[in-house]
Amino acid sequence: MYVKVPSMLEKIPFLYRGNAYNIIVEEDLTFERVREILDRLLEKNAFDCDDDSLKQYTIDCGKSCYSVGVDGNNVMVLLK
Repeated sequence: MYVKVPSMLEKIPFLYRGNAYNIIVEEDLTFERVREILDRLLEKNAFDCDDDSLKQYTIDCGKSCYSVGVDGNNVMVLLK
């Protein structure tokens, strides 16, 4: 019997447009893809909330679709 071991999540500090973000990813993403995801989140004003509640978004980038959670400046990106 085999048990699937969950992948490790990486927390990567990322400076973009004068703001510091913690990008939490399970899979490797290019810098271009991270910037594209952050641009989409900025368009949706995802970081303009005063409370610390988790907000969830679906972001389509090219042929990939991501489930993105935003909590303050923490951004968790999972491939759907």
